[in-house]
Amino acid sequence: MNLSSALIKQVLDLVDFDTWSRVRKIYLPTEYHQLYDTIEKHVNKYHKLPSVGELKLAVRDAATLDKVYALEGIETDAEPFLLLEYLKNEFAQKEALFKLDKWVDKTIAFESAEEVVRSLQDIAMDIEKKVEIEPEEQSMQKMNLFESEEQMAKRITLGLNADFDKQYQFLANDYILMGGRRGSGKSLTCINLAHAAVTAGKTAVYFSIEMDARQTMQRYAAVATGIPYNKIRNRNLSVSEWEVLAKFWASRYHNGDLHFQTYKEHHDFERFHTALSKEDLKYPALDIKYDPHLTIAKMKAHINRLTAQGIEIGLIIVDYINQVEGPNGSGGMYDWITQIEISKGLKQLAQDYEIPVFSPYQTDATNEARFAKGILDSADAAITLTAHDDCIEFTVTKMRNADDEITFVSVMNWDNLQIGPENGQIPEKEEEDAPKRGKGFTNGKKKVNPEIYDDDTPIMDNMTPPW
Repeated sequence: MNLSSALIKQVLDLVDFDTWSRVRKIYLPTEYHQLYDTIEKHVNKYHKLPSVGELKLAVRDAATLDKVYALEGIETDAEPFLLLEYLKNEFAQKEALFKLDKWVDKTIAFESAEEVVRSLQDIAMDIEKKVEIEPEEQSMQKMNLFESEEQMAKRITLGLNADFDKQYQFLANDYILMGGRRGSGKSLTCINLAHAAVTAGKTAVYFSIEMDARQTMQRYAAVATGIPYNKIRNRNLSVSEWEVLAKFWASRYHNGDLHFQTYKEHHDFERFHTALSKEDLKYPALDIKYDPHLTIAKMKAHINRLTAQGIEIGLIIVDYINQVEGPNGSGGMYDWITQIEISKGLKQLAQDYEIPVFSPYQTDATNEARFAKGILDSADAAITLTAHDDCIEFTVTKMRNADDEITFVSVMNWDNLQIGPENGQIPEKEEEDAPKRGKGFTNGKKKVNPEIYDDDTPIMDNMTPPW
């Protein structure tokens, strides 16, 4: 008796249509493929599983017919769903060994360290696509009507607008996209989301493709401390600002308070940082992963490393979706098929890890997604943003739990890069000239908040963005 025969025997005897629907042809050895096709043909034609007797009449191939007769001699009391799990495990193990052998024979001697890691990640992703791994909460037998306390705790708010946050939360497996034109503040929004998550006691993993880790951390420090970003970037701080920055930096480490007290004695930030860096980082925190050749496989590998250390992640930020590469470096910004597949992959990432995923995307003059509008299909929520002199307007164009388009306006401090959470107000002249749309929040009252810039309109009047 082998797993394939035992599984088919139990499925047919117990008429277990649910388990059969989860059996994939590739799980079975090649010699069982014709038997699988025969059963599937019967199911599609008669909408029921065949009996062993019906299979005897349907099968013509001698080798396959022998397998049908052999089913009658199999005795097992194992549950079909357990046999299927064993079969999937066996297939995954064999597939992994086959792909590794093939990879070792043909390429490993010529690959760099980075290529070796990428190849292994691609192998893992390929196997994951072939093997269906259903989470318990999707099983009709085990699914609870309500989210657990742990799942409820994983919900997030954006932290961009207090009024919006009171009404809308995002689930642990939500995938959120935010569109904006170049230079409109997409990355700044990401930084503010990360800060809101950490402030709420959740670790935020920030995948950056264009901006290195130091630049990202400098922006985060500006948002966290309220110190102008240009001052931090140019190390042009007053004594009091240095102290505020040092206190923030110390808060990221164990024993940071002790080192901060020492700093106040000597005021040497380099010496202070050298001492701090010998301590362990404290979590929840912002974790930045910079990779100009970012793939979903690399994201999973990094998330797995963090979770293996016992770090609970509350938010994943990918800055930004249009720059994520497909497997083996394929696709990119101008390949719309790859872009759609990457978007599906990010949604799957949120579902697999039960962690909300947030990613910006580029829009054109009409606020439509550039390159591939299909990226929005996988999203649970889609938001567009428009920058103004002292505020940013956010329009929720898609959200599963909202019936209408929603608009909210948040104050924007372009010096320290902080967005909200207070309501902002679009200048009256802009409101008069712009088309009306949506419902929204501004100055604590619901009202219509318009304004769409076209490509020739400057983002801000008489002001040079500090980034």
